[in-house]
Amino acid sequence: MSGKTKRNIYNILSFVLWCGSIAGVVLLFLLTAPRPAGVAEYLVLNMVILAVLLRIPAVLHEIGHLLFGWLVGMKFVGATFSYFRISGGKIRLVNPNYAGETEMFPKKKENVRAKAFVFALGGAMLCLVLGGVLLTLYLYLPYHAGLMFGAMMGVMLLYEGAIALYPVELPVGKTDGAVLLGFCRHAPDEEVMLRVLTAQAILFRGTYRDVGRDLLFSAPVVREDLPAYHALLFLQLNYLKEMGESEEAERVFARLLSLKEYLTEEERAELEKFQA
Repeated sequence: MSGKTKRNIYNILSFVLWCGSIAGVVLLFLLTAPRPAGVAEYLVLNMVILAVLLRIPAVLHEIGHLLFGWLVGMKFVGATFSYFRISGGKIRLVNPNYAGETEMFPKKKENVRAKAFVFALGGAMLCLVLGGVLLTLYLYLPYHAGLMFGAMMGVMLLYEGAIALYPVELPVGKTDGAVLLGFCRHAPDEEVMLRVLTAQAILFRGTYRDVGRDLLFSAPVVREDLPAYHALLFLQLNYLKEMGESEEAERVFARLLSLKEYLTEEERAELEKFQA
């Protein structure tokens, strides 16, 4: 199946699930709210609409990555939650990122693939589990407007978790499902990502001399617009500078400069430090 076909299926599936989620929220309100509905019920409905506009389900998705990553011993680097980014102990506003992003790396080099798999699965799992719990509480506990809010959010969380598991590469990047499938198939993109994570784990307690040349320089060939490839190039550059291989370092530096249009703001700032 071609990438375009997968994206078309994803868009159709996303639209159908989104419409189903909206219909579920409306039906939940119409069928279970008391008649006539009071101020509390309409306030709950408005709060759900606000939560969706603020992309709270997507924020919880990223929190799921953080939580699962923390559980398997990963260190936080940075995260983008729709309208703001946390990195280096600072919070700044950014253009809305409808994909969201969480960056972590293992503190130890053992079982990196398993840790990365759990981390990638965490966002969808938190949404699915939390969504199921909120709906169950609403169904089995005595009625309360607060529980109705939880149930409505539960419907949106189930949508967020389900759509994230469909394996496809979108213009903003791969879905969690695509990353998980790549880990299972030992795809080149994910293999490069694992090399980067392994090197970062080694550097957490050691130096570039502990990393090993093969880990950084025998990686599979991947597309130049991939963030993992950029991270690998930065690791190669630092490694070569540490080893005193100035000519090779200049070559990698020139390669990064040629890819500047694909780099993030933080990566461009790091590149400027090297240039200085």
